[in-house]
Formats: sequence, C-alpha cells, structure tokens
Amino acid sequence: MKRKSVTKNLLFISLISFLCLWGVFLRAPEMISGNYLFGHDTGRDYLAAYNIVVNHKLTLIGAEAGSGVAGINGIFHGPGYFYLIALAFLLFHGDPIGGQFFMFLFGVATLILSTWAGYKMFGKIGSVLFLFFTAVSPLIISQSRFIWSSHPLTFFVILAIYFVYRIPDNPELFAPLAVFTSGFTYNSQLGVAVPLMVSILLSIPIVFKVRNWRVYVYSIVGAIFAFLPMILFDVRHNFMAARSAFAYVSAGGSGSSSIFEAKRLHSHIFDYWNNFYNTFTFEFGWIPWKIQIIVLEVATVFAGIGLWMVKDGRLKKIIFFLLLMSAFTWIAYLLLNNTVWDYYLTHTRIGYILLFTIAGISLYRSYKKWPLAKIGAIVGIVFLFVVFYGSIFRQYVSYTIDIKDTGIYDKIQGKRFVIDTIYKDAGGKPFSVFVFMPSVYTWPYDYLFKTYGLTRYGYEPAHVKNGLAYLIIEPDQSQPWRQNGWLVTVVEGGTTLWTKTLLNGLILIKRIY
Repeated sequence: MKRKSVTKNLLFISLISFLCLWGVFLRAPEMISGNYLFGHDTGRDYLAAYNIVVNHKLTLIGAEAGSGVAGINGIFHGPGYFYLIALAFLLFHGDPIGGQFFMFLFGVATLILSTWAGYKMFGKIGSVLFLFFTAVSPLIISQSRFIWSSHPLTFFVILAIYFVYRIPDNPELFAPLAVFTSGFTYNSQLGVAVPLMVSILLSIPIVFKVRNWRVYVYSIVGAIFAFLPMILFDVRHNFMAARSAFAYVSAGGSGSSSIFEAKRLHSHIFDYWNNFYNTFTFEFGWIPWKIQIIVLEVATVFAGIGLWMVKDGRLKKIIFFLLLMSAFTWIAYLLLNNTVWDYYLTHTRIGYILLFTIAGISLYRSYKKWPLAKIGAIVGIVFLFVVFYGSIFRQYVSYTIDIKDTGIYDKIQGKRFVIDTIYKDAGGKPFSVFVFMPSVYTWPYDYLFKTYGLTRYGYEPAHVKNGLAYLIIEPDQSQPWRQNGWLVTVVEGGTTLWTKTLLNGLILIKRIY
C-alpha cells in the first residue's frame, strides 16, 4: 500500500513538473530571442512609464477604456499597469525587454498558482487538469509573449476565484479578499473587473447564502479600496466617468436603439462562442481546426454530464458561481455596441477551464459506476490528446518560425533597425522624423527615439519641416489610400532624395525641406 502511494506521488510530481516546463517553453520564445512585438499600446504605456520615472508625474488613471474608440469616453483603466511598466522601465533602464520579462514572469506565476490552487480546491487530479488547461490554452500562452495591459489578468482572476471557493471557510475574510482582488484587476482591464466583481458580490447571498452583515460591509470596503484611484480621480473631475457610464447605459450602449436588436445579439453570441472555443482549440495545427471544434463540442456535452453528476456540496457551489459569473457577463455585455474582445472575457475563460476540470474529476471518479461516465472518460482522454497535440504544433512553430522572425517592423528589432538606418544615414547631422502608422498614433517610435535613439546616438530628432527629414511609413494594407493622403497633406513639400522599402514592406523616405 505504501509503495503504491509513493508511485502515485511520483507520478503526480512528474506530471506537474512536465506540464510546468511545457508551459514555460510555450511562453519563452520572445525571452530567448529578445525580439518581441512593440506596437501601438506598448509605446503608449512605455511613454506613460517614462513620464512617471523620468518626469516624476504620478497618475491616478491608466489608459482610456477601449483606447478611446469603444464609444465610452472619459472612463479609464486603473493606474497599476502603468506603475508596473514604470518598475520595468526603472529596473531595465528603459529597455522594453523589462516589460516582456514581466509578462513572462506573470505567465510562470500563473502556472504555479494553477497548480497550487487546483490542488487546494480539487486534489491531485484537479491540480493536474487545471495546470494542463492553463499551460496549453492558446489565449493564455499569448499573454506571456507580448507586452500588454490585459496580460497579467489571469493570475489575479485565478486568485479571486480561489478566494471565492474559500468563502464557506471564513466569509468575513475570503469574501472581501475575493471582491478586492477582482476589483484590483481594473488596473489591467476594467472590462473584466466590473463583471467579475459584481458576480462575486451577487454570489455571496445567492450562492453562499451568507447572512452575516459584516461580510457585506467588509466586501463593500474591499471594492472601494480596489477602485480608490478611480474614485479619487472622478471626484476631482466632476464625476466624469460616472456621468459617461450613465449616459452610455441610458442610451442602450453607444446610442443603439435596443440591446436586444438582432444584429447585436448575433454578434455578441458569436464573440462568446469564439471566446469559449479559442480557450481549447488552436486555429492552426496538424489536426484540422474543424475536427478540433467537433471534439470540443462532444467533450462539452460530456462535461455537462460530469458536472450534473457532482454530489459534493462545495463543488456544487463553485459550479453555480462559475455559471452565474458567465451568465451575468454575457447579459451585461449586451450593453456593449461593439465587439466583445477575448480579453474582456478573461474571467469566463478561466471559468470554462475550471468547469472542465471539475467535470473531468467527476467523470474519473464515476467511470466504474456509470456506463455513461465510462464513455465520457474516453471522450475526455481524446479531448485532452487533441488539445495537447495542438500545443505540440504551437511549440514546433514557436521554435522553428517565431523565434527566427526578425525581418518585420512590428517587432522591437525591426523598429530599432529602422531607427539605426536613419541615424547612420544622417551621419550625426540633426534631422526631423515624421511617422505614419495605421493606428494614427506614433507612440512606439516616439518612445524609441526618446530612449534608444538618444542613448545610442546622443540626440533626438525634431519634428519640423526644415532641413533634413525622414518619413517612416508602416503601410495600411487594407486602406492604402490613407498613407497616400498623409503624403500629400501632412508632409507635403520638400525634395525627395530617395525612397527605400525595408523589413517586409516598411517605406522609408529621405527628404530635404
């Protein structure tokens, strides 16, 4: 008996170790190559970090929700992510590799937390399943592979749900912790924080049937502390965010006539479905995507059976909470009159993973007693194989293609190559730079000229039509007329000395004004 127990422990440790390492390697290509995406949002966030560290300008707000184009003006994410990037800026002397390192660290920490939380909530089998899905889910993998404010979210969502699971043990402690942690995620993504926190607040009386008034007082205090920067900012600015949110909701979402109009319902249901299947399937792989979808759909049916067979009262409560959280989020997002992006649904993604984990445990424990559970166990094994096989393809692509992908201007090495080309051609002479990007905002180049260019070459370019100038054009492939319009309006005049095409399509023009 003792030998059997030792064997089981060794198998458990081996599986956990393998899955952790597998997950780490899926997340590591950019850290190994040192070449990572550096785009619109990353440039903006690093300029904010520069402002905090170099100019000593502290802030109570982060980026505007929806980057100012979601139809909700005057509402901002929390400042926490800006301070995280400011810390990376400080530790790595302005090199954005620090931000990439932090994204990778959050990915590794999420794997560790999944293992620990899965074990505490569900035991060894649950720990392995939860870690497996977290390690290989394509959307969670991507969170470690480029710098973005929504990417630290998964760690805090898992932590918040773990606190929810612990509410029956000590409601006065774990309910406020769950509320605070869920609210704290607004520092990365307000679109996750609000539905997650409200779902937790609803679950305290509905799911856990707490009657202790102190729990509600402490939970409200936790919510206030989580959103304190937003509250302080709003008070100082005549309740701008509150008024904007009220106007948006009153108008039915971006001025739409009805939240129940057919086009919006169809669009949002499609977004919810995308979020679900993208949690478990790989768009490209050795197994055709449609076959992956079919396997997932069959597995979902048996997952429902597995959840229905759960008898443990504690697990039933967490199942109820996860279903409540998903349903509330789906209903609440009917107010949104544009795409419900995957990163708005990070918490539902973790909800799906946890529901499949619980269903897997249930089918495993019941397969000897229920004939249907035996079939479900076989379907589950096939499903796990298909998901893992998809991650093998992702691993293969990461280390044969992605890690060698140096010839594009979207990544840091490409942008630095453009900057180096300009400085070397200028030969130490002062020059101006004008940039066209499809996003309109030129933050990535603004930041890199301010830091990389200044540090390496000793001076920054100007932005005036006087003397030597370089025009950087990142083509808008879908609307090429936009860059042509920019050329004949914003940067018209001067004499063109030469035009070069670099890095798979970027256009660099040298002019004299």
